Amino acid sequence: MINLLVTFTSLVILLIGVLSMVTPIPGGIFMIAISISTLICSNARAQRIMKQLRTRYSRFNKMVFWLEKKVGGRVKFIGIALGKTHPQTEVL
Repeated sequence: MINLLVTFTSLVILLIGVLSMVTPIPGGIFMIAISISTLICSNARAQRIMKQLRTRYSRFNKMVFWLEKKVGGRVKFIGIALGKTHPQTEVL
């Protein structure tokens, strides 16, 4: 039940963050980073999906890596959570 509540709250914060990106209200990137980090920490499926997206789409991986560097240095929780989703590298 708590996991469902955390997931729902994270999705609402993500939506608010996306909406604030197109409005003059500052803080959209920070809200997006917090919501994604909370989803990753509370939901193993979200962590797997994020890792797959970062592996498949290099542009998306670059954006998330930028977000990890930008916000993760200031808020360790975000840096650790986004660090868990680094893409898989192929070993030859």
